[in-house]
Amino acid sequence: MKFINFKKANCKNCYKCVRVCPIKAIRIRDEQAGIMENACILCGKCLKACPQNAKSIRSDIDRVKHIIKKSKKVVASLAPSFIGAFELKEPGQIVGALKALGFAEVQETALGAVYVSRVYRELMEQGRMENIISSACPTVNELIEKYYPEVIPYLAPVVSPMIAHGKLIKESSGRDTSVVFIGPCISKKMEAEDFRHEGVIDAVLTFDELLRWFKQENIRLEEQEALRFDGDDPGMARYYPVPRGILRNLKQSGEDFSYHAVNVDGIEQCIEVLEALKERQLKGYFIEMNACEGGCLRGPAMPSSTGLYLRQMQKVEEYAGKNPGVKDLGVGRNILKFDKSVSLGKVFVDRSIKQAVPDEVTIREILKKIGKPTKDQELNCGACGYPSCRDKAIAVYQGKAELYMCLPYMRERAESLANVILKATPNIIIAVNGDMEIQEFNDAAERMFQISREAAIGRKLYQLIDTSDLEMVWETHESILGKKVEYKEYGVVTEQDIIYVEDQQLVMVIMRDITNEERQARQMYKIKAETVEMAQKVIDKQMMVVQQIASLLGETTAETKVTLTRLKDMILYDREDGR
Repeated sequence: MKFINFKKANCKNCYKCVRVCPIKAIRIRDEQAGIMENACILCGKCLKACPQNAKSIRSDIDRVKHIIKKSKKVVASLAPSFIGAFELKEPGQIVGALKALGFAEVQETALGAVYVSRVYRELMEQGRMENIISSACPTVNELIEKYYPEVIPYLAPVVSPMIAHGKLIKESSGRDTSVVFIGPCISKKMEAEDFRHEGVIDAVLTFDELLRWFKQENIRLEEQEALRFDGDDPGMARYYPVPRGILRNLKQSGEDFSYHAVNVDGIEQCIEVLEALKERQLKGYFIEMNACEGGCLRGPAMPSSTGLYLRQMQKVEEYAGKNPGVKDLGVGRNILKFDKSVSLGKVFVDRSIKQAVPDEVTIREILKKIGKPTKDQELNCGACGYPSCRDKAIAVYQGKAELYMCLPYMRERAESLANVILKATPNIIIAVNGDMEIQEFNDAAERMFQISREAAIGRKLYQLIDTSDLEMVWETHESILGKKVEYKEYGVVTEQDIIYVEDQQLVMVIMRDITNEERQARQMYKIKAETVEMAQKVIDKQMMVVQQIASLLGETTAETKVTLTRLKDMILYDREDGR
């Protein structure tokens, strides 16, 4: 199922989404970008990077509206990062706003984090796992299952706080209760629809979607009554959305563990650590791993108006600090009640993406087609989105990239083709800027004006020819087409098109040398003029003769005169017509 939508009309072949995608799950086809859904880990980097806003998250607002309308009871599970996502005078105002939308209860997802933290602590106390990776981030889980299956044994076999909270709500309120998770993460949409969690979370809204819904309903957060959250107080579990938030939650009891506790945030850093784990370079680590650099507060669906990151962190600190909750992770009425009845275990499986890798000969053949027959010609500039020309060639073989995505090659090819055209054309091509300084001067222009291109570039064109027509085109932006201009000093007659090039802020004149045609036309005129003169002499002589024998010829004389006169007029007409 699609979670990220692409607008084809806005995709401009910039390849920025390919560059930022950490696992290259973007396919370019027919010069348009699209997501390879089976390969995507929904980190959201392409959403943030797209300069054309060609990508958007699937909206589930209408789906949630339908759930609220049809369900017996709908509970909102609100991610703890909400405190940094919205401008609130009081945290409870978000509760009032959500209940105004129709939610029966609003609970903090951090309640689920309390349970998850307890499982993490038990795993650390048991010390059976060589390394432990937190499983709270669904994007990290997707990354490991699809690209680092060797590391699956290190993933904590426990569900995320969202799933844990959903299970607790269903257990306490009944299976017919609907649960809607609201947070800054788009991969939660994918996690909610995972068959392993079927029936736990009924829908997921991002904070961006929630803001849009508020606007649709004309709900202003600052005007809402501050209401209490439903459910228990999650206390320190509210630190989950910030870096080291899980570790901070685990160590609140002051206990020391045998594992080295570290946090890693940012997908590139996560990949670096996963590579090390894959190679068995690390041992005895508990690793809090988050795909978003800066934790969930930097989630891809955080509202753009949330402001400075440090201010968001401060809000979390203040909110969690005001409501520290209980110190013991095992205390609380829900925690005691559902200690054994709710299963929080999760089995992670190898879902690795199998892709064919071409041999060396095939790679070199692909590179040869884009002007890189040898390794010395591989620029590895990354403009196509891939770190090296070789990686790009492999992507072409796998059907993820198009052959001519190489921007340096295409530019070189375009420039080479343009140069060939400029050199080969017999037409004189000159381009000038608003100051009539020559910007382009082709080979035909060099031959006509007897000056090299190097000497002509930057020179004022009016030093060579009259530029009044070009100046008029510059002022009016209206082209002059098919105008005949003679340059006597150069012995040339031209037919000119003078065009304003808006994108380049230039005026270009294209001159076609019609000197030979004009010479031939003049020769033809001379022949025609001589013919006219001869015809006139015949007419005059005939008139003298016919005057003498007019009485004999009668009307025949007049007809002869008319015929000869028509011949003369026809010849003259041809001349006036320019032939």
